[in-house]
Amino acid sequence: MGRPLLVALSLVLLIAAVVPTVRADRFDEEIRDLQQRNAQSRSSLDDLKMQATSFQNAVDLLNGQIAQLNAQITANQAEQAKLQEQINQAQAQLDRQREVLSADIKAMYVDGDITTIEMLATSRNLSDFVDKEEYRNAVQSKIQETLRRISKLQAELKVKKESVDQLLKEQQSQQAQLDANRAEQNRLLTYNQSQQSEYNNQIKANNAKISELRRQQVLANIALFGGGITPGIPGGGGYPWGNAYCLHTGKVGGDCYNYDWYFNNSAWDPWGYGFRNCTSWVAYKLAADGKKGFTFMGNANSWPSAAQARGIGVSYGSGARAGDAVVNPRGYYGHVMYVEAVTDDGRIIISDYNRAGDGLYRGPDGGNANVLTQPGLVFIHF
Repeated sequence: MGRPLLVALSLVLLIAAVVPTVRADRFDEEIRDLQQRNAQSRSSLDDLKMQATSFQNAVDLLNGQIAQLNAQITANQAEQAKLQEQINQAQAQLDRQREVLSADIKAMYVDGDITTIEMLATSRNLSDFVDKEEYRNAVQSKIQETLRRISKLQAELKVKKESVDQLLKEQQSQQAQLDANRAEQNRLLTYNQSQQSEYNNQIKANNAKISELRRQQVLANIALFGGGITPGIPGGGGYPWGNAYCLHTGKVGGDCYNYDWYFNNSAWDPWGYGFRNCTSWVAYKLAADGKKGFTFMGNANSWPSAAQARGIGVSYGSGARAGDAVVNPRGYYGHVMYVEAVTDDGRIIISDYNRAGDGLYRGPDGGNANVLTQPGLVFIHF
């Protein structure tokens, strides 16, 4: 029973040694992840800005409609007041006419109490009676005509006023709805602006994290290279993916916090490392030398143990040879370089990418910027 278990365990260990758990530098993965979050946040911001424009346009439209409606309401209120004044004037005129006609009747009929027989008895002759009767009928006709005219005017004015009242009621209801719609659009606009502020804060926080990660990486490399970082070269050393395009400046290289680390929509080179990382450069150089066994080994500081697990020779602090990968295990995730040559006094001349977190090349330049002593370093002999 023990033998099959040992075989199975050996297979598990072999698989664990061959299949990597990390494709590329976690440091740069973390930076790319933050950059992708920022890209998503900026995309969301663009959508929110479009929505905000739509909300603002809706508010402006509603403001225009409300202003127009208010003007109509003001005009109708003036018309309503005018009609009411006309109704009041008609009523006053009717009252005056009644008083006048009442006075005429009283004057003619002695307070209106005379009868037809009395009027006939007091008439000097039949002709005088007829004249008085015709005058009375004329006065009565005048009364009736005046009353009809004024009553008709009152009825017409009342119908107009009722129509204006109903229109005002509808307009005021419409105004209330428009006010509610405007309030909702303003609420949405305010919420939209708060979301924009949140995304801007997220982007700012992510940029701060990116800067801190790069600072840690650069500090570790500064210590390794004697306190300084030489200027990098975009696309140096013949590396085919060397142009680090800066998204926020639109230029290759230079001071940048948001590089486009992709190439043809891929984040990974043929050996499983992020483009323009230190690991990708060394893999490129090892492949050019015709060497094997360096794919998918993860971060720079995991390369020595990964290489040993694959049976590849590793030397600590000495034993450097031209064509080796050399690892500085210190720092956040370490740094891997390519040994270009070994000097007579045992120092090594190296080349690398992304030393300053900028995706740029640094190589032999005749000075001391790329010359290191062996102690403290790890050499992998692929």
